[in-house]
Amino acid sequence: MSTIYKGIDISLYQGNPNFEKVHASGVDFVMHKAGQGRLADGSYNAPFIDPKFTRNIKAASQIGDDFYQGSYWYFMANTEEQVREEAKYYIELLKPYKYNHQLWAAVDVEDPSITTNYKTLSNHIEIFCHLVACAGFRPMVYANSYWLDHRFKAPKNVPIWEANWSAGKMSDRARMWQYSSKGAVDGISGNVDVNVALDIIGDANNDGKVDNKDVITMIRKMSGWNVPINESQADLNQDGYVTMKDLVKLMRKLSGRK
Repeated sequence: MSTIYKGIDISLYQGNPNFEKVHASGVDFVMHKAGQGRLADGSYNAPFIDPKFTRNIKAASQIGDDFYQGSYWYFMANTEEQVREEAKYYIELLKPYKYNHQLWAAVDVEDPSITTNYKTLSNHIEIFCHLVACAGFRPMVYANSYWLDHRFKAPKNVPIWEANWSAGKMSDRARMWQYSSKGAVDGISGNVDVNVALDIIGDANNDGKVDNKDVITMIRKMSGWNVPINESQADLNQDGYVTMKDLVKLMRKLSGRK
């Protein structure tokens, strides 16, 4: 049984959210815009940080237990060189916040200035996600339903964050669904993108699912076995350690209890 989480994604347009109020209103997670590849009009032709990224990821990190963070990168590349340049810049932005960044590092693929064909764009997205994964972060692909159906093929085993504001439910292929751009959340002035996601925390064995195999992985790790474990995912209570408290919390979530 999957656990459903409520989330938002934000950028400079949401200003300085009050994350205590955001979380108190029932929001479980936030996806921060980290930056962008370049400007489409050509006036700035290099990767750059979102002006509110640093402030917001630091502020959200103070909320503590049960408020989780990820991020996304607004993709603008049309050549492999640009892909690698953007991925490198994104990874460097995330490194200082590795232990506050429990969720995905998503690549946002939607800009009309991307002119590459289906095969080339699919390859570019695969390269970007591979570089993110090699740096120790969890890649994800964000796109609307049209782009996912017609513009590129998402890499195998990389979860999909699908934007569809008219669908009545999350598609079977998606792990996260952005269902509206006109959400209202306490602690944020104006509209905000709102999302639901499945099993965002607890994937201790990195297989893309949260189930009893993760419980077994955590038990073995705490028993001294030399097994690989995703510590940021296994640290459910965000106290910096993987302990029995995290194991109990995961078991409660899997049983449908808070």
